[in-house]
Amino acid sequence: MARWIVAGLIVLNVLLGVGVYLRWEPKANAQIGKGTGEYATVAGTSYNQSIVYILEVNTGKLVAVRTDGGKVMAVAAHDVSADIKRLK
Repeated sequence: MARWIVAGLIVLNVLLGVGVYLRWEPKANAQIGKGTGEYATVAGTSYNQSIVYILEVNTGKLVAVRTDGGKVMAVAAHDVSADIKRLK
């Protein structure tokens, strides 16, 4: 009797393991290319709206996004590296 219980538990564990393996989703990779970037972020307000400024340090691209009721919307984008080159 004990053998059947142990055998049943082994079969159950194998089935559960297969189920977990089949439901396992691969990791989402949002960064395409050589790797992840370095970001500097600053939060602020403009016209009573929450704004987040995100600067990608390696490329010099600046993006301003605002949040509106859980939605994230891009407000503006600018290439800061071109400004720096122009000042030199």
